[in-house]
Amino acid sequence: MLLQIDEILSVQECDAIISAVENPALWQDGKATAKGEARAVKLNNQADAGAPAVKGAASKVIDALRGHEVFHAAAQPASFIRPTLNRYDAGMQYGDHVDAHYINSERTDLSFTLFLSAPDSYDGGELVIDNAGHEDRIKGAAGTVVLYPSTAVHRVEEVRSGSRICCIGWVKSRVRSAEQRALLFEVEKVIADLRECGTLLPVYNRLLNVRNNLLRAFGE
Repeated sequence: MLLQIDEILSVQECDAIISAVENPALWQDGKATAKGEARAVKLNNQADAGAPAVKGAASKVIDALRGHEVFHAAAQPASFIRPTLNRYDAGMQYGDHVDAHYINSERTDLSFTLFLSAPDSYDGGELVIDNAGHEDRIKGAAGTVVLYPSTAVHRVEEVRSGSRICCIGWVKSRVRSAEQRALLFEVEKVIADLRECGTLLPVYNRLLNVRNNLLRAFGE
């Protein structure tokens, strides 16, 4: 399942993060975290994860994702793994690659990209994800997150001008099966619809119980 969610962060919050990490000394060659063949196709910069400004920015992104009902329903996060700020200036790109199956000794079920730069501030730089043989090309507004399976082949197209700054990271889900996560997501959407239309409480509670029992059955 590929999911795009708008306005995880406001434009003002995105601008504040970009301003907080504008010091060139904070940025390092992104190849340092690439493994195997990915090193040959990766050309970007990544912010120093140990710098206070970068830690603060990453924490803000993770707090926003963790607190967003739709993201939580889709990902069922058990943990967030190595949130990273990356930057693509003119001439930079990241060719076709697949994310590592384990990062920091944790299984990667889902990957995410949260766009911080406004799409009209740079040319190119689309996130391209192979979706069962069809390529989805995504260039989200500032504050938009894209959630996709870590098993998907994907790339970042060359940035022709400007700078593309995003926060990327991975999720270990408490529901390992993608099919089961998709089923739970549909149940969560029905629950939200019932809550919105003010359905009878006994009916609502019965569906909540079904959701909870599915989590018990599917969860790790």
